[in-house]
Amino acid sequence: MIKLSNLIKKDAKIVEKRKWIFLVPAIVVVLALIMGVVFHFVDNSALNLGMDFVGGYTINVDVGANLTEDNQDSYKQRVTDIVENYADADGNSYGVKISQILVSGTGDDTALQVRFKSVTDDETMQKIVDGIIEEIKAEVTVISPSISREGNVVTAVYTLPLDSLRAEITEAFANISGASSLDFGAQYSKQVTFTYTGDLDDSALSNAMGIQDVFAANVYDSGKVGAVVSQDLLYNALSAIIIALVLMLIYIAIRFELKSGIAAIVALVHDLIVMFSFMTIFHIEFNSTFIAALITILGYSINNTIILFDRVRDNTKLYPTWDVNAIANKSISQSFVRCLNTTITTVIMIGAVAVVCAIASIFNADLYQMVTFALPIIIGLVSGFFSALFVAPSIWVLFGNNKSPKTKLGTEAKE
Repeated sequence: MIKLSNLIKKDAKIVEKRKWIFLVPAIVVVLALIMGVVFHFVDNSALNLGMDFVGGYTINVDVGANLTEDNQDSYKQRVTDIVENYADADGNSYGVKISQILVSGTGDDTALQVRFKSVTDDETMQKIVDGIIEEIKAEVTVISPSISREGNVVTAVYTLPLDSLRAEITEAFANISGASSLDFGAQYSKQVTFTYTGDLDDSALSNAMGIQDVFAANVYDSGKVGAVVSQDLLYNALSAIIIALVLMLIYIAIRFELKSGIAAIVALVHDLIVMFSFMTIFHIEFNSTFIAALITILGYSINNTIILFDRVRDNTKLYPTWDVNAIANKSISQSFVRCLNTTITTVIMIGAVAVVCAIASIFNADLYQMVTFALPIIIGLVSGFFSALFVAPSIWVLFGNNKSPKTKLGTEAKE
């Protein structure tokens, strides 16, 4: 079995192949541009921008204690179907897609927060939101009973006592052909019985016996996330990234040298561009979690780069007669295993988070946010390993003194 320490030979000529090294991110960027054009024509947007960037709307569905762990998924699915299948009176479908459904509050204050992006101008969007609210009210505020039969006798069981709802149930019952002998039973009972000789199955009969309950839910528009918020978020994120890059440049320039600082910053910018490109290629949504991932990688990737340039500094002192290619290659071979182990360990942990949350999101869609956070970090970790060991030293060599060395790399370089 090949040892990790032998993966990079001590006399390997890495930076001499820098044209191939620079070709890798160039291919990724070109592929991202191509996919961006494809998505522009297919999805009307080259980038899958989330609500944090393009704005959107939030609808609150206050369901109170009616929302339980048992029926939570059912409520979410009903709301999702209404929002994403919405069409106006003329039959125009706008392709609204829900970005997120969150459960907030507890007990009587429990509510569903439904968030979706803008798909057209503000005036039309407000009409769409109003129409969606009315459809949710008509659907979610309906209490439909569970149905059981014994011969022609049907028992309809509701989720709450029916004493205050007798008039509504009686009205719904009167519209069912073939139904007779309605019996509400004892006080505070949650069920009614009646005789039925019609052709409706249990599901249709349950819908027919459904009643409007004004206490079942309160649906309202809680406002629009406007462009101002989006611009502020983007401005703050870019400001944080630029400030971080400048401070890192100053730190590395003081600790090592200016050209090392420039090479390190180029490597970090490379990581950010690669992350952005992969998000574009796979059309993953850009949101506030992606900004957090960018800043996380910005702080993490610099570690491997510091390790590499620490070896460069030491080797420059140890072998003052070597040319910059020899110094860079030896530093890469010395740093390779340590950086690889660090990256693999971190990728395993973040990968586990992504896998577990992806599986858990089947049962709780809110957890998918962690997947969209973990994926760009994994991409950034791999890109950071590549840039620290290959891009950064290659840039450093370009800024180095390429004059003929006093002593060519020989037996001394193969130690």
